[in-house]
Amino acid sequence: MTQASLKPFFLGPFQWVSIVVLLSLGGLAGWKMLQLPLWGWWPLLLILAFWMAGVMWLMPSDPVRRKWLGMATLSGVMLGLGFPPSPLTWLVMFAWLPLLAIEHDLYQQHQKVQPGKVFLYSFHAFVLWNVIATFWVMNTALIAGIVANFLNAAFMATVMVLFHVIRHQLRPAWSPLVLISFWISFEYLHHFWDLSWPWLTLGNALAQYPWAIQWYEYTGIFGGSLWILLLNYGFYQLRIRKVIAQKIMLPTMIALLVIPIGLSLLILSRLEESKTVPVPVTIVQPNFEPHYEKFVISQAEQSRRFIGLTLDHIDSSTRYLVYPETSFEGIRLNTFRENPVINLFQGVIDSFPQLRLVTGISSFRILEPGQLKEGSLRTHVNSRGDTTYYDIQNSAVQLTSRECEYQIYFKSKLVPGPELFPFRHLLFFLSPIIDKLGGTLEGHTKQAERGVFTGGPLNVAPVICYESIYGDFCGGYVRKGATTFFIVTNDGWWDLTPGHVQHLKIGALRAIEHRRPIARSANTGISAFINIRGEILQPTAYGETTAIQGTIIPETRITFYTMWGDLVARFAVLTCISLFLVTIFTFGRKKFKFF
Repeated sequence: MTQASLKPFFLGPFQWVSIVVLLSLGGLAGWKMLQLPLWGWWPLLLILAFWMAGVMWLMPSDPVRRKWLGMATLSGVMLGLGFPPSPLTWLVMFAWLPLLAIEHDLYQQHQKVQPGKVFLYSFHAFVLWNVIATFWVMNTALIAGIVANFLNAAFMATVMVLFHVIRHQLRPAWSPLVLISFWISFEYLHHFWDLSWPWLTLGNALAQYPWAIQWYEYTGIFGGSLWILLLNYGFYQLRIRKVIAQKIMLPTMIALLVIPIGLSLLILSRLEESKTVPVPVTIVQPNFEPHYEKFVISQAEQSRRFIGLTLDHIDSSTRYLVYPETSFEGIRLNTFRENPVINLFQGVIDSFPQLRLVTGISSFRILEPGQLKEGSLRTHVNSRGDTTYYDIQNSAVQLTSRECEYQIYFKSKLVPGPELFPFRHLLFFLSPIIDKLGGTLEGHTKQAERGVFTGGPLNVAPVICYESIYGDFCGGYVRKGATTFFIVTNDGWWDLTPGHVQHLKIGALRAIEHRRPIARSANTGISAFINIRGEILQPTAYGETTAIQGTIIPETRITFYTMWGDLVARFAVLTCISLFLVTIFTFGRKKFKFF
């Protein structure tokens, strides 16, 4: 057995002490999580401690590799701290520099590509990024949250490997184009498949500074990703090309930093709201803790809290009342008007004839065999052997007077796991695990087109929770005539962690992209009004039982982004495909001398 194979047993004193301290901290976090009903920030300590203990255990003895590992750690930490609500969000402008330096040095070391090493260093950095920024998902389901963080890191590291391999097949001048096109293509495609998790799209980091990104009305969040990547690559060039930097790169970087901010401030100074009449809206935050309270307390008791908050915060001028996601459970759509809970709130509306209630509900339908062909058809066999066919939905409804038909929308961007079984035809054998995590093989029923609630002074886009992080998806509501967004959500799953703040700030980007005001109702989390500048108004506190009153000014303007969607990302995908083809051509010419 070689000394190299025995290396972990010959660690230095510093490493041993570090490992013991880290394992102790991880053990403390695990013990606290066993004791506490809600975990808060403890999962962050748990995962970081054990991960870094493993890194220290495998710490290379080579000083160069140690330096690279330290640089990868620095990138990961800066990327993690570069997401809201961190006050250090500006770090995202520099966070890629250590990773780019590692990639460059690895190639220079042997003058050949080293995809395995690039993957490992990148994976370490991206694990830290994912865990620091989104550890809070583990509060909902620990194992599922860990898998999500590490799997997303693996996807990101794969993109870095592609960048590493392809850029060294092409001319050096093409390197920034390779990085930008491949990364943005990954972010874009991450919006559309069964494992969709676009939360860490780089452009979302800038949600912390809405005053600096008013040009999102033209580019959407991928314009922000482009800006961040350009800045990072430019600063990297300043590091390695010092002579050129003094004459060309430094002025270019100053312009690249200043011009987008100046443009944003110019747009902001000229932006005016519509001259239409403001519409009074009341938002209710009932504050039911979702893990141990929301789905245990009786509907009658929950209804009393809703009614109390409602009657204390509406009057004859109130036109809309907004309740959060899944405010009411088990609503059968076949007999919707006969439901006692629906009838109770219908009575409130009857007392205020001008009032409309927009609320999230958990609903289901009884269906005939073959009526639904989307894979979400479920069956129930009773004691007599009779089979009932049904499906379930995470829905939003608009209630008006009894004479008017209610309007309903089924959530269409579903959360992988709880609402959508990823690749169900391939991974059907994992159904028992998904069941334990709160999901099902069938998943929820969704609708293909956006639904807009009409008939009042506002054309309401009912955006349900997770849907609010999809820019072009929300644009579908506007293209169908929506004059405002009502976001209904339940952000209490993540306890008092950055998750609910991130969700709020990322959702606020939709106001900038489409110039639509937002009324946001959270079961708990942060409820608020958001104006067309993306400014958050009257935010409630986490864990507060309250209601807020404000006004919504309906907007009808159509932004460039609303009309054309993610042009930046689609152009990146086309560029990515072109670079693949050029790489194949170049490799074939060098390797086989075909041309």
